[in-house]
Amino acid sequence: MTGFVFKEWKQNRWFILSMILCGALPAVFFLEKDIFNDINVLRIFGMISAFLVAGGLQTMVLMGDDRRLWGYWVTSTSEGYKGFLRVKYEMVFGMVLLFLFSLQTVDSLICAAAADIGITEIRDISIIMIPLAFLQILLRSVDIPFTLRYGNKKGSLIKLIYSLVFAIILSVIILTNICNSSVILFDAFKKLFTGDHLSLLFGVFAVSVLVIYYLSYRISCRIYLKGVEQYDR
Repeated sequence: MTGFVFKEWKQNRWFILSMILCGALPAVFFLEKDIFNDINVLRIFGMISAFLVAGGLQTMVLMGDDRRLWGYWVTSTSEGYKGFLRVKYEMVFGMVLLFLFSLQTVDSLICAAAADIGITEIRDISIIMIPLAFLQILLRSVDIPFTLRYGNKKGSLIKLIYSLVFAIILSVIILTNICNSSVILFDAFKKLFTGDHLSLLFGVFAVSVLVIYYLSYRISCRIYLKGVEQYDR
């Protein structure tokens, strides 16, 4: 197991450390605060940009392992491919936590700097930040099995096709108003997202994401050898 940890650190250390820089990305936008009238808008814009960049870098750690020879070798080790996949999942999860910690630290510094220059209307954006972190984990739980099963190039292409099909179906449903009870569903979601239900909703969402991430690992263990047989190299 230590060997897999060393391998991941050696191969992906710059992507891991880049999570710290991604967390500091909003500070760059803060230097150009004159283009925004609201400091809170600036913080949210910088936060979303940081999440997008960090998400792209997290998927980069999946590259380089879609090799048939590596798959055969890792299967023959004492830990097996399940140990390798567990380290991979733990590393990605750790990257999300490192990014979130860096982002929260930088945002706290931005708030302190804003208070020093007389800006008082500073809002807490952690209510957006934390759910986005769990959403990032959810997206990685989809990315990893696709990459392991079809390889980096094919996996990305297939995932893109599925995403486009889903977006088209959703657009057709919205545009044609195929759901006659759309108004009722909208009112239900509106009530669900009120302050009384928000904590419960987020708790259910967070637990569900963690369960899905674990199930993603189990799925990856089942499909890994099938993917190895189809790797191009």
